[in-house]
Amino acid sequence: MFGSHPTATSRNAMSNAVVVIGLGRFGGALASELMRNGTDVLGVDLDETVVQRFNGKLTSVVRADATDEDVLRELSVDEFDRAVVGIGSDIQASILAASRLVKFGCPAIWAKAITEPHAEILTQIGVQHVVNPESDMGTRAAHLIQHRILDFVPIDVDYALVRCTPPEPIQQRPMDLLNVRRRLGVSVVAVCRPGGQWEPIEAGTMLYDDDQILVTGPTAKVEHFSNLT
Repeated sequence: MFGSHPTATSRNAMSNAVVVIGLGRFGGALASELMRNGTDVLGVDLDETVVQRFNGKLTSVVRADATDEDVLRELSVDEFDRAVVGIGSDIQASILAASRLVKFGCPAIWAKAITEPHAEILTQIGVQHVVNPESDMGTRAAHLIQHRILDFVPIDVDYALVRCTPPEPIQQRPMDLLNVRRRLGVSVVAVCRPGGQWEPIEAGTMLYDDDQILVTGPTAKVEHFSNLT
């Protein structure tokens, strides 16, 4: 599918595919999940053992030096609209590979960072999405430990989506009478009943102790909301 000299058809196919550079734990898991969701993946790794492990599991997988611009062009990586740099252990290789993608003008680049300075450099060279799995997981775990939150997803620097159970003060009353957004500065957007599916909150929705809800708002306010008694 991914040829050295792409035709118009193959270029269109590559715009709907993703190149994943570095197939370690992060890159490999990401590439596998993309495949499960029906997205074509070109995997690139310098380790032949890793390449063999993913042979037949990805649309295409090759052993190559992703820091070499000419090699990436031969693989038509410059034609991809979406790319992931999953290299973590070799910061220099990560930065070089990411810089090649930026030079190619790839519209959407994700890159794994292992330290804050690494993340800062990736951002400075033009990577649009920098992921720091260990730092992000540590932050998420801290919120889960400190508060009665079942799941925590940061949306921005000071804005989050959380999953929690309804605090007692908002239970068994129609949502439109509670004025949660005006009084508490958060929005309750969905509810899941025991054994049921997620449904949007309506004006007359009433919440109960064994429900789960999704709440969005400034981080401090959603944490305060989850701890209401």
